[in-house]
Amino acid sequence: MRARFLIIIAAMLAAAAVRAEVSASVGVYTDYDFRGISQTEGDPAIQASFDYAGDLFYASLWGSNVDFGDSTDGNMEVDLIFGWATEYENGLRWDLGAVWYLYPGSREDLGDPGPDDDIVESADYWEIAASGGYGPVDVKYWYSPDLYDSNETASYLEANAAFDLPLWELGLGLHAGYSFGDYYDAILDDYIDYSIALTRSFGNFDFELKYVATDTDSDFEVDTGAFRNDERVIFSVSTTLPWSSGEE
Repeated sequence: MRARFLIIIAAMLAAAAVRAEVSASVGVYTDYDFRGISQTEGDPAIQASFDYAGDLFYASLWGSNVDFGDSTDGNMEVDLIFGWATEYENGLRWDLGAVWYLYPGSREDLGDPGPDDDIVESADYWEIAASGGYGPVDVKYWYSPDLYDSNETASYLEANAAFDLPLWELGLGLHAGYSFGDYYDAILDDYIDYSIALTRSFGNFDFELKYVATDTDSDFEVDTGAFRNDERVIFSVSTTLPWSSGEE
């Protein structure tokens, strides 16, 4: 199945428009936050991507270190991303895409004996997504038929907004997301995550200071170790290659 997927991606890239941009990015983060939950036990992460953007089709290979505690082996996440997106002159835009989340070497012990083997050989899963936006605001819906190889469906609805502030060339990023579906009903409950970020670019480097939180109550709050979901502040520095010379 993986080989078939890679062949499909390669074929799409070959058939994409001639006019395209290829870039790479790398960043250092004090925590890897995914929908309000830490993927690195609250510890730093190094993330990198290789990105292709055509007139309509795009694809990315993205990676990060992860740490899910003693219950899960493996320390890496690799995402295969592709989709179709466009923006019109009036500011309207849309995006249809998919992500395949891979955790090489992962082996998860669920710790809950049942009729089936409680060892999940891999937490690999995939999601499809659809989004629309106008001006500074985007709304996006994600769906997975088998989140973390759990045989449970899950959805994620998010809204994001980005604004330029009048002081010190700062940017303001706002985010709110809602995780829901059978997977969350089975293990915890639906929950909301939200964040507020300040951004600033210096030369070829982008800096971000982000406050992250969830509405998880005290019974399910994790404030240390694997899957932290408490209030926290995350700082990051990233850059995209090739660097621009700043000249037209």
